[in-house]
Parts: sequence; C-alpha cells; structure tokens
Amino acid sequence: MVVMLSSSVRMIVLCASVLAGLPWVRQASVAPAEKTAKVETKASPGTPADAAPDRVVLLAADDPAYTALAIPRSFKTAPSASSHLLVFRGGLCVRDHGLEDSLTKDGRGVDGTGIVEQAGTNQRAVVAPDGRVAVVVGTRYVSRVDVTPGQTSTANDTLTGDTTLTWVDPTHPDGRWRVTLENSRWVKDLLVLANNAGVVATTFLPRNGPVDVRILDATGHESIRVPESNSETVHIEGSSDGAFVAAEVTFRDNPKLPERGVIVFDLAHRSQWTYGWRYGSDEEPVSWSLENRGVLAVQVPGDTRRFDATGRRL
Repeated sequence: MVVMLSSSVRMIVLCASVLAGLPWVRQASVAPAEKTAKVETKASPGTPADAAPDRVVLLAADDPAYTALAIPRSFKTAPSASSHLLVFRGGLCVRDHGLEDSLTKDGRGVDGTGIVEQAGTNQRAVVAPDGRVAVVVGTRYVSRVDVTPGQTSTANDTLTGDTTLTWVDPTHPDGRWRVTLENSRWVKDLLVLANNAGVVATTFLPRNGPVDVRILDATGHESIRVPESNSETVHIEGSSDGAFVAAEVTFRDNPKLPERGVIVFDLAHRSQWTYGWRYGSDEEPVSWSLENRGVLAVQVPGDTRRFDATGRRL
C-alpha cells in the first residue's frame, strides 16, 4: 500500500527541505569602509600568542574569544548574528561580518492560490586551513509549495534562488571577488585551499539534482570542472599544502569505465589522473586519503596502495 501525503504534511516536509538542502550555505555581507578597529589579538582568550597578524577567523557569538573583543559597532554587519567572520590585518580587527539567516517570507499562503511561499537568505563562511583567506557562500531562495486540498503531485512546487561566492582576505576585507553560480545552482560542499590556492565546490540544482565539482583559482577564475553529465561527485578533499585536490565520483553506466573512482587534480600543472574500480573488485577501497605532493593513499583489504601525483604506484 502506498501512503499519500496530505497537503498540510507535504507543506511541512517540502518547506523543511529548503533548510535541509542548505545545511550551511550563507549570504555574503559587506561592510562599508571604516577606520581600522584597534583590537589587539592578545586580548582574546584562547588566541595563540604567535597567531598570524594577517588572518581571518570564524567565531560563534558566544565564544569567549569573540565576546572579549571590543569591536566598534560601525565595524560590524549583522551584529546579532550567531556566528562572525573576523578579518585581522596587522594584528588589528578591520571587519566583523555577521553571518545571519533571515526569512523575508515565513511560509504564509499566496493570496488567491493554494501556494505557500517561503523566502530567505542563508549565510556561512569557510576558512582555509592556514587561516589566510575565507570564502563566504550566500544563497537567496524562494520556495513555493502547492498545498491545494487533494494535491499529491509536486509538479507545481518550485525552488529558485541564486548563490554567490565571495573571497575575503586581510587585504580585501570586503571581498576580493564575487562569483554567482549559473542557472540558480546551489553549493553542497566547499573547501578553501591553503596557500591561497583557490576554492573547491560541489554544486547542484535544487532540490536534489546530481552534483558536479569545480575548482576556482585565487582570482575567481574557474580552472577545472567535472560536470554531472560525466560523473556525480560524492566527496572532495584538498591536500594540506593546497596544491592538489581529489574528488570521489560515480561514473555514468558505461561498461568501458569503472563504476566509481577518485580523480586527483594537480592544480599547478592542470593535469589529472583517476584511480578507478568496479564494485566487488580487488581495487575497491575501504578508504582513501590525499597527502602532500599529490600522493593518493588507498586502503584495500590487507594492503595500502600509494600513488604519486601522476598515478604511478609507489
């Protein structure tokens, strides 16, 4: 027996899926140019004494390291936000970007229709492992759900919006560049690479379209993309030196190709190779990891196989 959802239940499930599809995506906030806030990093509890004077830091609003800072209100955007991206230059705080979720329409019905509309903005920042740069991802969305009595189809349900990536660093506290994804795509996973090497993002068409992977360099230029028409991306990793990226993907049905694989990208040489396998074969890994210099370590039952940046077995 197939259980059909009532209109009211569908509304709750579909509206909730908007937030589920945006586990951490956030909208960029830009503050007006102001004088540097004279906030010494030494005054922050838990801040290492040798912390780099030029850095970006992501802190929760209730973190003692944040509450100890006397940042002027004029330096803040969204001061009531639950998390904040702080930009330090020369050891002084020059910007406090509040990352705040907001609803402009809270799920009320559209007059004269059986449509319920929810709209808002979600914000979050991801900081590079070395703390030199962060990327703010912002998504504005509009979700419309048809809750007409007796309606069980999702044909009239829509979810639209736009997503923008903003690169923030101590030299460019309000953003070095901004890139808006095409065709209203959203970001699923995001990595900011060390040593200003760039950004890795997996993106999809909402609500649950297949996932691609793309790599942007430090100027915002897209240098590599593996579209979802070729393979769907499952997981991404970056090496700790920021010079290499690995993406685990599932390939489309093709007996001439492996069913799954890990693609290793050499960003400096714009080259790549793939460790592939078919399910149940001796090559199918238990786990894998990407190390410095592009070394791929593949754990298979009873053995660890290691490959250099060109795919040669070590």
